[in-house]
Amino acid sequence: MAEIEEMPKIALGAWAWGNDGTFGGNLTPETLRPVFDAAMKNGLNLWDTAYAYGMGTSEKVLGEFLATVPRDSYLISDKFTRSARIRRQITP
Repeated sequence: MAEIEEMPKIALGAWAWGNDGTFGGNLTPETLRPVFDAAMKNGLNLWDTAYAYGMGTSEKVLGEFLATVPRDSYLISDKFTRSARIRRQITP
């Protein structure tokens, strides 16, 4: 992977991509793909997401898009929150 010479000054937030109702709930991968493509084409390659954004929906959609471009062409800012923690009761 190539070294990062300078961090991007702008990140594109993917909160609304989680369709949690905060910014509406009608966003689909089909409506978001042109946003992703335009951002990448214009050098917006720092993506901000979190599991809390739609309980993983934002990460899933963004991940599907990122899988189609070279790994060294983007950066991801993600967060680990309480909602990402999965507790399982283990019984012997």
